[in-house]
Amino acid sequence: MAKRSPSASKHAAAKPRRRAGRGRAGASSGAATPSTGNVHLYVGISLDGYIAAPDGGVQWLDPYRDARSGFAPFIKTIRACIMGRTTYDHAVTRYGATGFGMPSYVVTHRPLETPQSGVVPFTGDLKELLAMIRAAHPGGDIWLMGGGGVTRSFLEEDLVDILSVAFVPTLIGAGLPMFPPSTFRERRLRLVGQHAYPSGVVELRYLRA
Repeated sequence: MAKRSPSASKHAAAKPRRRAGRGRAGASSGAATPSTGNVHLYVGISLDGYIAAPDGGVQWLDPYRDARSGFAPFIKTIRACIMGRTTYDHAVTRYGATGFGMPSYVVTHRPLETPQSGVVPFTGDLKELLAMIRAAHPGGDIWLMGGGGVTRSFLEEDLVDILSVAFVPTLIGAGLPMFPPSTFRERRLRLVGQHAYPSGVVELRYLRA
């Protein structure tokens, strides 16, 4: 699990190109599937389903720093990331970033007033966005950072290949949900990795069933 940060150093559609075998325990190893352009939702959530407090804050993740150890191997598999406009705005406001540490695509219907270095705004068909990213940044996977709105759009179009979800043993009561109400049909997944951290965080990794 990684605390959301604008820097990677801190923090109907495509199937995985190759199916991974059932990996060893340790979902945060980043090795559950080869780096082949898969869309990888990698996120930590509270037990009541939130990725951030109502103001976008993630300080509630601070007591669980041990779970960040899985981020370094994960990020080695990534060549670009996708986020929604709310996630982007919160990151810029909170951290004043000059860049996100990798090519970053912001799904938005509003222009970015001052785009950060390496940030590309995008409006349009998500399949076209993925085709563009895979062509421009081969050799690795694509990190779907969230938030909930853009994640919902990707799930509704069945565009997520890998889900790595770290469940944090905290209830925050209100905030930005990871999985807002959606309309996609029931979808089964296959567990390929798991890891429990001393702090109580449990990370699970899934592929399509």
